Amino acid sequence: MNQNIQQKIDQYKKTAQRDQGSDSKPVPSKPVHVDGLAQVIRSQKDAENFMAELECIVKRAQ
Repeated sequence: MNQNIQQKIDQYKKTAQRDQGSDSKPVPSKPVHVDGLAQVIRSQKDAENFMAELECIVKRAQ
């Protein structure tokens, strides 16, 4: 194996071993953004009603 690659592997192993014993807290993930449609449209019927209303609005706007 290439010696450079082996050195990198050894470096990562040392870093992983060192990080296992630390008392650092895990970084919380970002909250998932929930938009209004995801809260309103929960079923196939809700989706069909929404699309029917949207098509009606588009027709009126033209």
